[in-house]
Amino acid sequence: MAARSYNHERWSEDDDRLLRSMCETGKSLTLMIVKLKRPIASIRSRAIELGINLPGTRIGLRRKRRTA
Repeated sequence: MAARSYNHERWSEDDDRLLRSMCETGKSLTLMIVKLKRPIASIRSRAIELGINLPGTRIGLRRKRRTA
């Protein structure tokens, strides 16, 4: 089995735009991993940082505050 080749560079504005676009159109995490050439943990953490909701997950959604 061949080793995966991931992108270890900083996130560029183009990467952020592509991530936003794929999330808005409901693309799968698997496709995002392939297109961005980044591990899922990297994609998840970037989505949280940018406040982007990843399709099919609760990642990027803000928690509702409880009122007492």
